[in-house]
Amino acid sequence: MRLGGIGLVDPLELGAQQNSDQPEIAVSFQANAIRIVVSQSCQTRIMESRHQPPWILLHSVAVNTRLIQLQQRIAQLETVAEEIVLLVDRYYRDDHSADSELSIKGQKWYRGSRELLAQNNISSLAEFEECYRSTSNDRRDAYYNLEHVLSAKDRRQIGMTLPQFSDGFRKCRALLSAAEDELFSRELPIVSQLSFVVASNELDTAEKLVTEHRSDDVMVRAAGVIGRVALERHLWTLAESRTLTIPKNPPTKKAAEVSDLLNALMKQSVITQVQRSQLDSLFTVANHCAHPKEPVRVEDVERLIREGRTLTTVIM
Repeated sequence: MRLGGIGLVDPLELGAQQNSDQPEIAVSFQANAIRIVVSQSCQTRIMESRHQPPWILLHSVAVNTRLIQLQQRIAQLETVAEEIVLLVDRYYRDDHSADSELSIKGQKWYRGSRELLAQNNISSLAEFEECYRSTSNDRRDAYYNLEHVLSAKDRRQIGMTLPQFSDGFRKCRALLSAAEDELFSRELPIVSQLSFVVASNELDTAEKLVTEHRSDDVMVRAAGVIGRVALERHLWTLAESRTLTIPKNPPTKKAAEVSDLLNALMKQSVITQVQRSQLDSLFTVANHCAHPKEPVRVEDVERLIREGRTLTTVIM
């Protein structure tokens, strides 16, 4: 038998010789059959996804790559900044032996940091530059530029004390560190959109199973399980993209469950109370689909797919 218009093994045919007089065996077989359908349907979706527009994969790779590279570069610059702190302390103690190294590392840190902010169009670039070199027309403000210290210039040109330099340098480092969060927030809609595309494909698969096999209980249940996979993955992706912590309730559980995920999403205002109630209802239907002893109506599975698709478009 061909499932969903493609040549896949019909799990029901595998059980043609099963003894229908043994209900426990029949239930166990039906559960295995559901798993087979879900597995084969997911494999089919993967094959079909090869024909998706290339921007989906390209965006995913680009987003992850940019964030990882930014994190790595900021970590490198922070290492240099820590070395500068020690050199500046020696500079203020009139230790001229540190001047050459301070000048090199000071410029290395500033030029590297500024270019990183500029390349990623970070909004704090102008504020960062103002800390390094003031644009004020008041010549007295020039005495408080970080540039003089980071370039190890003549100490007589320095108007700021060591604590004042530390304050300004700390601010610059904070602006650089915050660039990661700004870029992350900027790319968040792209991550959410990618998650929506993946979920939409899976829900299409589930809908196809129901449409073509409305009278087949195994197929209908498999469609419900696939729908749950799509919806749950989308919600976990959103939580991860927002770096949300998902507390386990009770804490002794091995891993957080969907109920914990929904609690965290609602607490962070990612979903509303109404959406939470709707999701609870849909996940109940999906859970029944995965347990052959629980009754399942085709209409409920269709609602799971229909409302699940709607929720993935609005919960981003």
